[in-house]
Amino acid sequence: MTTSSAAATDAPAPAPATVEEAEAAWLAAQTLPDPEPSLRALMHPDCVIVHSAVGHIHGVDDWLRYAARLGRTSQVDTSDVTVQRFGTTAVVSCLQDIRVAFVPELTPFVIQAAVSRVWVAAESGGWRLAHLQMARRLPPG
Repeated sequence: MTTSSAAATDAPAPAPATVEEAEAAWLAAQTLPDPEPSLRALMHPDCVIVHSAVGHIHGVDDWLRYAARLGRTSQVDTSDVTVQRFGTTAVVSCLQDIRVAFVPELTPFVIQAAVSRVWVAAESGGWRLAHLQMARRLPPG
């Protein structure tokens, strides 16, 4: 299991050199006080995000606005991570527990999700997120 917590800086990093670095940067960016610049820096301009129980399909700008309205993410735990490489494309699948403070003074709510992220090698070097699919997951049992 991988756990991310708030990073010390909000400054976006250069494009991650490996898919593993891109994944770590994505998870860390979610917990920043202002995650938008770091998340945007990791995303391909044509990235598509498919999420929520009602099936939202968002581009980069719409998703970043949507995510900003949810509340602060304090922690993201991942498990059962698989990485498949196909030349300049990599597909990462995992289970995630995402702790979001929908109401700041209350304990964060845990969202369990099955997640797939598709990373593509950028022409300028490094990896960019091209597609993100999140599906809510019920607890086992």
